Amino acid sequence: MTENQLQRVKLFEFLTDEERSEFMREAEAATFEVGEDIISEGGRPSSLFVLTSGRVEVRKSLPGDRERVLVKIDAGAERTVVGERGLLGKSGASATVRASSRVEAIRIPRETFRRMISEGRPAAFKLSYRIARVLAHRLTRLDEEVAEAIRELDRKGETDLEAFRDRLTTDWSI
Repeated sequence: MTENQLQRVKLFEFLTDEERSEFMREAEAATFEVGEDIISEGGRPSSLFVLTSGRVEVRKSLPGDRERVLVKIDAGAERTVVGERGLLGKSGASATVRASSRVEAIRIPRETFRRMISEGRPAAFKLSYRIARVLAHRLTRLDEEVAEAIRELDRKGETDLEAFRDRLTTDWSI
């Protein structure tokens, strides 16, 4: 992947050519085979992955040893990133990202990103800002979905916490 290709990734489109070059110099190529986990739910904060080809499923564990596919991503259709929360946060991964075909990616290790921050590199600060905006948007969407789930349960007259939890884990579309 080149800096120009990285520009087509929404998370990086606002960076200058030089700033994208900084990330490309620090990045590593990564390949994942079918069924391989790129990120494991609950795992330590890790890396940001720019998916350049292949397909992945984002999966969430549910009670009773069940899983739900939250979203399917085709990197061939549109370049995207996964693992952005891992660059900023300290908590474990919120979901599993699993390759459903052979996946090629660019990996930006957490340690590299943290070093760039400690060195005061503007590219890392700009990326932090962009990630924070993405996460804030997701949180807003999540708040709206929780409020809607509560309203729907109220309309049905359901007040059972178990029913609420089941509704959240089976009907959400993140």
